[in-house]
Amino acid sequence: MPKVTFINEHRTVETEPGRLLSHIAAELGIAVCRETFRGTGIGDYTCWVKGEPGATSPPTFLERLLGAKGQRRMANRTRVLGDVQVWTQAGPGNRLRAPRPIAPPPSPATDPEAARKPIDASGSAAFPYGDPRAVGQGKREPIAAGALEAKAAKEKKAKAAAGAPAKAPEAAGAKAAEGAAAAAEVAAAAPEAAAKAHKAAAKTSKAAATVSDATAPVPGASTAVPEPAATAAEVATVPPEAKGPGPASTNRETVGGGSE
Repeated sequence: MPKVTFINEHRTVETEPGRLLSHIAAELGIAVCRETFRGTGIGDYTCWVKGEPGATSPPTFLERLLGAKGQRRMANRTRVLGDVQVWTQAGPGNRLRAPRPIAPPPSPATDPEAARKPIDASGSAAFPYGDPRAVGQGKREPIAAGALEAKAAKEKKAKAAAGAPAKAPEAAGAKAAEGAAAAAEVAAAAPEAAAKAHKAAAKTSKAAATVSDATAPVPGASTAVPEPAATAAEVATVPPEAKGPGPASTNRETVGGGSE
């Protein structure tokens, strides 16, 4: 029985030969018509069919008139006669109208028979300008985009992981060396500090000697201490006779002589 695979919807079904492709898609709930008026079934049934020669019916006159050429066919005019792969167009509403579980996309890693991208000149994520084996003439093995950066980052990470344990003893040794250098600097600065202290003590003793020399008595000079002046109490105790005649006594004598 012919096997029909709908690539975009991940559906595969076995059917009787001679059936219309649109009928097979309708049984699976796959929309293949971009309707001009919703709900009428009138519109564009374009799809792309790939298979061995004779796997489908030859294009009809109406298909050729509507632009069928190569793998481009009309689903409502194409009959399945062998194994084919079908790509439906985008935009005809919900692709899967009937809710049903969707099979996972084919993966060459788990399924050896899954279709792989061939080596061709079309661009891809790995080779934006096409596979070098298809567009270039070089002899080197092509390298995918970003492979060198990923390899360099992996090597850098491995080096960092290997060098991390060795850095700890080096850091400890560096700190010990710094401590020893600081101790040596302190030991070297101790004699200088002692010398500075000795110089300061010498200057202090010299200044003291200079002050003592300034306060010492000069040889040959009189050492007599001047007598203090008489105080007011001593002056008050002196008798009048010792004071001598003053202006008051002279006036009294003059007045007395005049009366006599």
